[in-house]
Amino acid sequence: MKMNLIAHESHFWELYQDFEHYYLSIAVDMSSVVSCWDLVLTSEEILQYEHRGRASIQELTKAMIDAAYKGDFSMMEARLAKPYERHAMQKAFKEWLAQSKTQEQSSF
Repeated sequence: MKMNLIAHESHFWELYQDFEHYYLSIAVDMSSVVSCWDLVLTSEEILQYEHRGRASIQELTKAMIDAAYKGDFSMMEARLAKPYERHAMQKAFKEWLAQSKTQEQSSF
C-alpha cells in the first residue's frame, strides 16, 4: 500500500491517501499535553473533501477538537487507523519531509 501526504496544516493536521482510503492525523493540544490521533475518513467525509477541499477537513478537525475539549473523544475513538495504516502514514510523512528539505536546499 503506497500512502501519500496530500494536504496539511502545520502542527495541526495531515491528510493522507492510499489506493482506497483517506486518513487524517490530528494533533489535539490540551495545553499540558498534545495527543495525536490517526483516523480513517468515512466515505461521506471523502466526498466532502473531493467537493469542498481543505475547508471540509478544517471543519471536520475543528468539530473533533471541540468535542475533545469537552471530554468527548468518541468521534475519534470510533475510527482509529490500524497499526499498519499508522505505520504507512508515518512513512509517508518522513518521505514528504525529506523531499521538502531537498527542495528547500535546492532553492538556495
